[in-house]
Amino acid sequence: MRLFLVGLIFLLSCGGPPKPDLLPVVDEKKEVPLEQILTELDSQNPQIRAQAILELSHRNHKPSLNRIRNFLKNDSNSGVRGTAAIVLGTWKDSASIPDVIGLFAPNSGVTPDIVMEALARMENPVSARSILPFLQSQDSTLRLIAVDTLVRIGAQSAGNSILNLAQKNQDTEFAKTYAMALGKLKVRSAENYLIQLAKKTEPSPTLAATYLALGRISSKKAVPVLVKGLAGDFDKGSENCMMALVEIKDASAIVSVIPILKHQNRDIRYRAVNVLSEIPSFQTGPGVLKVLEENLPDSAGPAALVLGRIHFNKARTLIERKLLDSNLPDREMIGQSLGYLGDSKSIPVLLNVLKESSGEGRYGAAWALGILQAEEALDDLITASKSRDPKLSLLAVESLGLLKSPKALSTLVNIAETNPNSASVVIPAIASIPGEESRKILEMFAEKENVSLQQVAVSELGKRKEQASIPILIRILEEDRAASSKLLIASLSSITGKNFYSRNEWLNWYKLNSK
Repeated sequence: MRLFLVGLIFLLSCGGPPKPDLLPVVDEKKEVPLEQILTELDSQNPQIRAQAILELSHRNHKPSLNRIRNFLKNDSNSGVRGTAAIVLGTWKDSASIPDVIGLFAPNSGVTPDIVMEALARMENPVSARSILPFLQSQDSTLRLIAVDTLVRIGAQSAGNSILNLAQKNQDTEFAKTYAMALGKLKVRSAENYLIQLAKKTEPSPTLAATYLALGRISSKKAVPVLVKGLAGDFDKGSENCMMALVEIKDASAIVSVIPILKHQNRDIRYRAVNVLSEIPSFQTGPGVLKVLEENLPDSAGPAALVLGRIHFNKARTLIERKLLDSNLPDREMIGQSLGYLGDSKSIPVLLNVLKESSGEGRYGAAWALGILQAEEALDDLITASKSRDPKLSLLAVESLGLLKSPKALSTLVNIAETNPNSASVVIPAIASIPGEESRKILEMFAEKENVSLQQVAVSELGKRKEQASIPILIRILEEDRAASSKLLIASLSSITGKNFYSRNEWLNWYKLNSK
């Protein structure tokens, strides 16, 4: 009897006998005892001290705050002081800011990038003044870090100080840094300075940065300068002017941007498309329609795309006529414009173009028919998906997914099996079709040996969140197939809402809950 009680106490102390057939789970969260870490703070080895400080940070052990402050101020090793600064920054210990700033001293041994990272984590603008000198560092990387740090600490109050430094500066490289800082901090008082900088600076990274800064401060006064830059020969500058104009969203730009749809440079024409499509204005539709009516071949595509994206339905019949003109360039964009326009009356024209034997108009038509969810296009899209033209095939596959018709499944399966490289497009198309049949197809692909097919299928099963897929995902995980355990675990978590972190935890969970 006494032996039985001893055995029972032993079992109870262990939490009972082990569950049968369960796999061992490594305790990945096992921690070093706190007492050991606190002891390591007194180690003679600076690496051990620094590691102990980091571990206390990971545990958010605030009772160690004063000791870490002491390391920051008094430790003989620069690595330990730098580590302490980072941890105190993570904890946003504002009282330590003066001592962290003190590490900028040349004899501290702590590099400025570490100090700025610590201050950035503080997120306190009081340190801004100590960072400003690095905007003029000869080290371009430190200049960028300084800008990033000022943004992270929210140093808007330092805007005028930065502007004063910028106005005194004569170095083009430093001017780029100042433009970045003024723009990212949205220093509105810098508007005139930035406009003048844009006007006098030659095409360069500094000019490109200045254009972006004008957008970030929403400078309406800069619109003429930006429109000129949009149409200019400086490619990066033109791109940044596009982004700036879109950010400013000033309707006064519309009238002067519309003519850029006729620019000789195709990239610039389509940058104008983005500007005109993103800035609300009653002037856009009528003005762009006039461009389309001018019968300029190179302008048809961009003009049609604008009209489609702003849903200017008055242009529909003219766009359809343009699409049917096989001599025009950019017919893909013209076809897309009808998809954006969203009027099902365009479906017959799009079907006619899709059936053409060649030409880029088919690409736009295939895409638009999917966007319009044209069920009457199903058979023709299935035919197009079998095309030897890989672009047409993939666009048709995407549209079949948008139609969500089970009738397309056999075609999509055949494409995936014969061209596994298309998995990233075909498998999501299959997944978008509801029903048990498509789910079973995804499960079939999840068991394929081809890694591309398998991984996309596993991912899509997770997105569908169907409980019925759990057994197959568990089986793949158990058999340790090619698909990564992380991907399988992510999909299982998505379906179940459970958050186990290891393969064996998931297998044990399933064994305990599948009976």
